[in-house]
Amino acid sequence: MSLSLTDALRKIKGVGPKIETQLNSLNIFTIEDLIFHLPIRYENKTQLNEIKDLDQNQTAHVEGEIVESKIFFPGRRSFLAKITDGTGFLNIRMFYFSQAQAIAFEKGKIVRAYGNVKISGSKIEMFHPSYKVFLLSERPNLDNTYTPVYRTISGLTQFRLKTIIRQALSELNLDDICMKDADDFFESKKIDFPKGREAISKIHMPSIDDDLNQLRTFKHPAQKRLIVEEFAANQVAINISSERINKMKSFDLSSQKLNLESFDLNIPFYPTKAQQKVVQEIMMNFQEKKPMRRLIQGDVGSGKTIVAAAAMNICTQNNKQSVLMCPTEVLAKQHFENFVNWFKDKNISIELLLGKTKKSDKEKIEKKLINGEIDILIGTHTVFQKNIEFKSLALIVVDEQQRFGVKQRFDLASKSQSEEMPHQLFMTATPIPRTLAMTIFSDLDLSIIDELPPGRNPVKTVVLSNDKRLEIVNRLQKVCKDGNQVYWLCTMIEDNDSFDVQSAETSLEWIRENAPELRSELVHSKLSNEEKEKNIIDFRNGLIDILVCTTVIEVGMDVPNASLMIIENAERLGLSQLHQLRGRVGRGPDMDSYCALLYQDPVSENAQKRLEAMKKYSNGFDISEIDLELRGAGELLGLKQSGGIDFKISDISRDAQLLKLSQSLTEKISNLESTKLEKLIDRWIGQDQVYIKAQ
Repeated sequence: MSLSLTDALRKIKGVGPKIETQLNSLNIFTIEDLIFHLPIRYENKTQLNEIKDLDQNQTAHVEGEIVESKIFFPGRRSFLAKITDGTGFLNIRMFYFSQAQAIAFEKGKIVRAYGNVKISGSKIEMFHPSYKVFLLSERPNLDNTYTPVYRTISGLTQFRLKTIIRQALSELNLDDICMKDADDFFESKKIDFPKGREAISKIHMPSIDDDLNQLRTFKHPAQKRLIVEEFAANQVAINISSERINKMKSFDLSSQKLNLESFDLNIPFYPTKAQQKVVQEIMMNFQEKKPMRRLIQGDVGSGKTIVAAAAMNICTQNNKQSVLMCPTEVLAKQHFENFVNWFKDKNISIELLLGKTKKSDKEKIEKKLINGEIDILIGTHTVFQKNIEFKSLALIVVDEQQRFGVKQRFDLASKSQSEEMPHQLFMTATPIPRTLAMTIFSDLDLSIIDELPPGRNPVKTVVLSNDKRLEIVNRLQKVCKDGNQVYWLCTMIEDNDSFDVQSAETSLEWIRENAPELRSELVHSKLSNEEKEKNIIDFRNGLIDILVCTTVIEVGMDVPNASLMIIENAERLGLSQLHQLRGRVGRGPDMDSYCALLYQDPVSENAQKRLEAMKKYSNGFDISEIDLELRGAGELLGLKQSGGIDFKISDISRDAQLLKLSQSLTEKISNLESTKLEKLIDRWIGQDQVYIKAQ
């Protein structure tokens, strides 16, 4: 039986209703979806490592006899199995396991395990490795190919998913598997990429003759071939949507009343020249016939929100509504408080809508919105729920837009009862290198705020080894004695034996032990909303000296009195995220502020470069270029993927060097017949392509 790309999954041998449902939950509905569900990494299970030769943090494949296994409770319930291969002993440890799993590790049986090695003194361990347990007489053969690992769900094993994909590939005519026009393009450019059908086969079934390091770093020609095509598909989709939106009508918002020296707002300073320039750009957009779609880039503290408020002020002058969407409730509340103050003494109605807003209050807001009684609405993603409608929505502002993703850029406009499409203003404090801005945000006009308000001093940054942490105590005491406050940031909430990091809870204990006279409290995601909110409010009001927290404060915390940021295990964070966190201090006028980056040896070469860059540069745009150069996967935007695009194989920061080639491919194929382009978009974007059809 032969299969076609459009066939249903049930046509594959072994796929019944249960497996079909599991595949559907992975957005896999057709054979084409299945074969474009691509591996996220590769494992080498073609050979075994001897325990005596294992190194710290090595990914290894070991086999040994089980000499001991037990469940124990020295605090946290866990399972331990000790194995030996005759050259040494290794502990397999699990914190999440079933009784059946524990029973399977029977003394005398053989276990084959694959995982990351941790060495502490003479103790060698693996935490939660993949494994097989068997009798010596039933010893299975080692794999003869590298093993692809796929994104999956509970109940659908890697083995079953791999088997289904290979079954489909064996019965599928691969000639039409990838875009022939793309193959022709690469051939014309004399680029040594395999053809699409060969690339798909190679990625799902690599041989031991392939370069494993290339596969693991996504530098294999087969992977690069598909990455370029996927980038091009997304770019084509964005271009199509952008063209459709540009043909729509929008609101003509006159702005003669706006005073560029004050924005007609109750703010205690003159806007910077950069802020005034961006507002002028917005005013010009407002008087055009097409909808504005503009991205404002500016460092933390550069005053992007003031610019947004000026734009929303123009809407109110024209008797139109506007909405500001924020990624967190903390940030939404902060903006609401600022807007109420900035618009003081104006006859303007401003409301706050959050996920936890009482049902009765929410219903009142819904009614007032549709009646046009609310001028400005501020909130989280709740402001775009289906039952929220506006009478005359003229402007949508999205703060920290990269946290919402590309798709939302194309489906925000359905909230107004008017035929006109609202103007859209996006803001980000994550500096984006020009190469990426031209690609990810090519559908948007770009404005840059490249200066800080007067009185803001650059934050001085120091890098310290963790064994020098006691030196920080004196600095803590001095800062707090001078009436200022401190953020102490940790990358984990609780201790975890799998990671050699300092947790927030342990850090709080250490601070209270070494600086008992200072008031310190915790803020992290596991606290109740009430407790978290209380500690944040107390910190803002100066009732807490040191706020021990996780990256929950990356966006939304604005405490001008905070002058010192301590970041534990800074080597584990990306450059962009470190820069965002550092921006939480130094927000008060004429204040000397500091950021101390603590690291735990040993650190990788890239981590050392990140820490040095943080010490050397304070400008976010310099930071972003270095981040792009280092190409830490997912680090550039502080996210797994750029802008929330659910890429199948690509990563914007890791694969940045392929963007220029993908742009050339986009130009080459953009004029092809619409059926070919729709097929390309459907292949790579699938269910998410609604964003190109939203309008």
